[in-house]
Amino acid sequence: MRAVFFDLDGTLVELPDDFAALFEAALADHGVRADAERHEFYTDALFDHLGACHDEPYRAAMADLRAAYDLDPSASALAETYTQREAAATDLRPGVRDALDALAAGDCTLGVLTNGGARAQRRKLAHHDLSGYFDAVVVSGDVGAGKPDPDIFAAARDAIPADEYAFVADDLERDVRPAQDVGFTGVHVTEDVADEGERSAESRERRPDVAVTSLRDVPDLFA
Repeated sequence: MRAVFFDLDGTLVELPDDFAALFEAALADHGVRADAERHEFYTDALFDHLGACHDEPYRAAMADLRAAYDLDPSASALAETYTQREAAATDLRPGVRDALDALAAGDCTLGVLTNGGARAQRRKLAHHDLSGYFDAVVVSGDVGAGKPDPDIFAAARDAIPADEYAFVADDLERDVRPAQDVGFTGVHVTEDVADEGERSAESRERRPDVAVTSLRDVPDLFA
């Protein structure tokens, strides 16, 4: 059996362009003023908690913000509103449903392998009605380790026992090469396969096992 894991942000879904607007709208829902200083504070705190693989990084960052600026709403309420808005602001990447439908019809078992907060990442999948495609959703916030750490790939193996593993992702350095290092077939989703080959040759760095320009090409790799 083959297990095919997908990265989430940037691979299955496109993140919103304007996080400052999301932050402002989320706080406004609770009657709280948002400005550039508060957004910068929140963003720094969020990335600190994401880097530490906190199980609830959004709530932890909002708790930091609430303490620093003496805000009235609870951190949980602020985080809930923000993650709802963030999920709603994401878009599916082209070809996602075509690829997942084709793979699900074959003999591949599908999973998600993503860095982030477990609740927020699963909310994105649910918002786009993707959850049903996947037998496992492996999130750094649950595991306590994030890509490129080998431990999160080990957690993926534990979640779906299989004979072969593949990882489909848009980030070569953080996602694809670390997956290759632990025995996954690395599939890089990139805008320009030819350009990637030139960069790889120039830097003498190891290339992905396969590079594709569209998720629609992924099922053919495992036909």
